[in-house]
Amino acid sequence: MPSQAHSIRLLAAALVAGPLDDPVAMVRRAEPLVGDLRKARWLSSLTEKLSREFGAQPRPTVRKVADRIAAHPPFIKAWIAGQGRIVPAFIEPTMAPAEGGPRSWPVPPIATLGDLAGELGLHWDGLDWLTAYGTAGHYRHCWHEKKSGGLRLIEMPKALLKHGQRQVLRRILDAIPIHEAAKGFQKGSSVRDFVEPHTGKHILIRFDLEDFFPSITATRVLRVFLTAGYPEPVARALTRLATHATPTVILAEKSLPWFASRRLATPHLPQGAPTSPAMANLCAFRLDCRLAGLAKAAGANYTRYADDLLFSGDEDFARQVKRFVITAGAVILEEGFHLNHRKTRVMRQAQKQHAAGIVLNERPNLDRREFDRLKAILTNCVRHGPQSQNRDGHSDFAAHLLGKLSWVTFIHPDKGRKLRAIYEGIAWSE
Repeated sequence: MPSQAHSIRLLAAALVAGPLDDPVAMVRRAEPLVGDLRKARWLSSLTEKLSREFGAQPRPTVRKVADRIAAHPPFIKAWIAGQGRIVPAFIEPTMAPAEGGPRSWPVPPIATLGDLAGELGLHWDGLDWLTAYGTAGHYRHCWHEKKSGGLRLIEMPKALLKHGQRQVLRRILDAIPIHEAAKGFQKGSSVRDFVEPHTGKHILIRFDLEDFFPSITATRVLRVFLTAGYPEPVARALTRLATHATPTVILAEKSLPWFASRRLATPHLPQGAPTSPAMANLCAFRLDCRLAGLAKAAGANYTRYADDLLFSGDEDFARQVKRFVITAGAVILEEGFHLNHRKTRVMRQAQKQHAAGIVLNERPNLDRREFDRLKAILTNCVRHGPQSQNRDGHSDFAAHLLGKLSWVTFIHPDKGRKLRAIYEGIAWSE
């Protein structure tokens, strides 16, 4: 006979194998384990209790349900009396999304790990290999210095893992809606959509989230897949596909602050994986909800582009800006993110209001110094030849300049046309 802890876990696994909003259906799933229902009268009260707590929520983990069973007095009383016997039995898992929005998400139904391997186009052994932390080098690691100081670790998945992650992105993550305030990493949205709601405002506040991707842990990612309705084994396998714990040997290459090293050593969203941008938006959904509500209450606008957060408003908002900055910072911390206080900016109309390299005082515009610098480079290319201006040694200097021109044209079409006319005068054949 299984121990009490093992019995509780078996029962919890059976209960979460399907929706928890129907106590009768939960009793049916548990019946093969408890045998005679007349001797398991505690089961009805247990399923009703679990249905009230979890019925309208995302699918909970087996551990969470097991904790509730262990704290259910009728079950404990029956176990002591010898009437809580649990017989191991196979329970077929099903999709169990939470009530409301998740039921309409067009995600593919995946009930077992075998189904998951088939959905991703992987062999069973391949899925098992890819979802094992620390047993294989599935990533390439590359350190980059940030312009603002410090180091950024780019973690790039190798070919087979990248294939699996792309399938997760296309088949699952792209089917789950994000908050309307999130403008980054979304088809049909651009940095212009991020900044336009904040043009011509009396005051502009800019926050920056520190170590955005490493701050999103595997626990957050697991919650997304459970909310979508996937059984816990499938949700955990998907989580391991989308997260990564940086090996100790990689962390030893650089001298990092303790907290930064700890974030990377904990399973997190790797910056460089195709699933990370979309998953980051989904994991920040509650943060966006709370900040959007806070901004609305203060009469302000709110948008987010990855780790950049913007708030703007008129004079009424400006009068409460100090209190707002403190409150918004508290919300960010409560949601498990970290502010980079050195990059927090409060910009009034008399100052240059800028974000994402765009000036916002009257309309989205370019920084005058950047425009003048690009104009001077193009002019000198015409006068002295393009090689005289390729000081950084770009292998395709023409493509480099065209990229900058495209950015200028995207932000300010009139200025873009003027610079394009100068570019057309460059003699590239010499």
